[in-house]
Amino acid sequence: MGLRNGIGGLAAALLLLLALPGCSRPERETAGVLGPKGPQLLRALIVPQPGSLLPHEGTYYVEGQLSDAIFNNLVCANHMGSLAPELAENWEVSPDHRQYTFHLRRGVRFHDGRPFTAADVVFTLENLIEKSRGKFAEIEYIDGYEDFLARRTSHVRGIRMLDEHTVQVRLNSGFKFFLPFLAAEYAAIVPAAFAGKSEEDFRWHPLGTGPYRLARTGTRTVDARQYLVFSLEKNRTYFAATGNVDAIDLYTTNTSIDSASTRHFDLLFISDSEMPELSGRPEFKILNSSPSILNFLVLNPGENDWMSRVEVRQLVYFAINREKLVREVFHNQAMPAHSMIPFGLLGHNPYYRLDYARAAAIRATLPPGRISFTLLTVAKDRRGQVGEFVRRELARFDIDVKVITMDDQYDYFTRRIYDTDASVVMGGIPDYPSSFHFLSHLVEPNGYYNIRRFSLPALQASIKTLPSLDTVNEARVLAEISASCEREALYVPLYHYSNFVAIRDRIRSISFKYGEVADLARLEVIE
Repeated sequence: MGLRNGIGGLAAALLLLLALPGCSRPERETAGVLGPKGPQLLRALIVPQPGSLLPHEGTYYVEGQLSDAIFNNLVCANHMGSLAPELAENWEVSPDHRQYTFHLRRGVRFHDGRPFTAADVVFTLENLIEKSRGKFAEIEYIDGYEDFLARRTSHVRGIRMLDEHTVQVRLNSGFKFFLPFLAAEYAAIVPAAFAGKSEEDFRWHPLGTGPYRLARTGTRTVDARQYLVFSLEKNRTYFAATGNVDAIDLYTTNTSIDSASTRHFDLLFISDSEMPELSGRPEFKILNSSPSILNFLVLNPGENDWMSRVEVRQLVYFAINREKLVREVFHNQAMPAHSMIPFGLLGHNPYYRLDYARAAAIRATLPPGRISFTLLTVAKDRRGQVGEFVRRELARFDIDVKVITMDDQYDYFTRRIYDTDASVVMGGIPDYPSSFHFLSHLVEPNGYYNIRRFSLPALQASIKTLPSLDTVNEARVLAEISASCEREALYVPLYHYSNFVAIRDRIRSISFKYGEVADLARLEVIE
């Protein structure tokens, strides 16, 4: 969805490094400004404000960005999704992919000084099972999951602490996407028993092992606008190499970015709508992460009699020219999406293209006369323009679309899409870092991308067989899932997109991780 636009983030070791020349310094508020030879402070701006700093409760991109700075995972994923060690120095996987033995890094400490041990891993995984309750399909593969949730056991039998630096996890069946899930933001390691804090206290005063610690949170006013600010300070005992940024003040707001206030910031997480103005200002450089956000329509078969007909939904699916959309609306700064199968899954064919001529053939089988429905979208990130493009494309097939746009992105993604009867435009994303997670939540009854709560038992059954150790069979299942999505035409893929960041010249280099998260730990600034 536009959630985690997202939506979330990961730790990573392998980096896509972009060297950026320049030496000018940004304008700053006078209070607390440090000279060029002192500690390096950056000010960043991101929308919206986070709803929680507990990793497993993350919903928005800002939460992933904060989680990545404060916490670590057992394993990490680079911008391509390749895995590498992090808190686990190494691991062994049994031939049947049912048993994972993790050997933990020694000498790591949480931000309050307590040592990191296997007990923290056990607590994190058991807490994730208890609190998520069906949110993550991947964790249901751990042996003893159901007995633990049903309170038949006090611990998950498939999670064992062999010693202070060794943890073994046993699954109830072979599942080769378990390691990618452990690299996800949701599985970031928290201290056992939340380091003695209540869960509510930890939610806003977290302790991790990450490259930055949360020093304080408070409100600040800049140009008459109030922000919730999270002050991050460098973890001086961090176990990995870091850049030369000593502190980051992350300003957050639930309203759109005020262009007049951008002069106060070094790093801005911007939307497509803010990009044109900032790209024309010489003090900023605009960078984008790899295009992994999948934006798509959700068709509501309950809206009217027309939409309940699968032929009409298929007509919508095949009538929208994705190449034309990318060319006319995004000026080729996006990628056409022809399938709901994400890039990250083996078997996805990046050369597959829809047969747009099928739209005319389908229309010929339908009764003459106008077809009509409503389409709700948000104006931000050119989604309003996408809605208008869809309206024009469908008009060629005697379909009248009433496009309703909202300016409040936060309200749209947190409330309106759940209580509207219209068809909905929303962004989805191959999740962190396993795309299996994205697909499962499109079809699971309580999946958080399945906002219409579609009943899709056949698709659900197919996706549950997806983590196959048989590569040939997995490719076949993926092809069947893709064909099923086209037949049902409840989800209509449109385009892949990426997030943008605007940076000042004083930032010498910046890296992106999987899930489009900027690697704050490796930031380099000109001193």
